Amino acid sequence: MKNLTPQWWLGIFLGLITPLLGVMLVLEVRPELMGIQQYESDIVKQINVKIITFGMILNAAFFFIMLRLEKEEMGRGLLFASVAYLVMIFIYRFLL
Repeated sequence: MKNLTPQWWLGIFLGLITPLLGVMLVLEVRPELMGIQQYESDIVKQINVKIITFGMILNAAFFFIMLRLEKEEMGRGLLFASVAYLVMIFIYRFLL
């Protein structure tokens, strides 16, 4: 691997934290979604995937902001974190 800059690591950190903040925001606005987590069904899994996907939309917004500000290394870190989240979402949705 090539030399990973602090900007890249900052992008990774931002990319990992932003979806979590998005999930917390959705659960704060819609607290009834927390109550359905006790049930085990495919519908609950679909709702969870949609909530996590909202956080990924925030990641995409930050990615384009970083490109606009010419912070390409941070954008690459965000993209790497987004791909890691997408793999985890795929595993959760289709394999678990």
